Amino acid sequence: MDYQLPLILYDPECPLCLRFKQGLEYLDQSLHFVSARDEKVYELFPELTKQDCLQRVHLLTAERKVLAGPEVVDYLVKTLPGISKLAWLLDNDQGKKVKDFFYQKVEELRELSQKKDEDCNQCPKR
Repeated sequence: MDYQLPLILYDPECPLCLRFKQGLEYLDQSLHFVSARDEKVYELFPELTKQDCLQRVHLLTAERKVLAGPEVVDYLVKTLPGISKLAWLLDNDQGKKVKDFFYQKVEELRELSQKKDEDCNQCPKR
């Protein structure tokens, strides 16, 4: 299977990751996504590891540069037409702090939701 770049890897078992993906698909139909649980992607892109990709969002640029976590947000803000108009808001120290704080809070929520699933006897195990 061939994957078109840029390519965003996401965890389809994570509700926040799914919402992130759905929101991005709504903003830009040309983005490409693949499950971070798809073993084939690691064969084609050995620079990626499944463990890292399941912990944080990853994006492979058209040049095969690997971006992770907040770097993905920076890339999307600069490249998505609907969002790039607001990129100037993040082009200073305060904007960067707000973005990093927001990303950290989303990561904390994602970790809490995964922990909740693991503690639940009725939830599927990962």
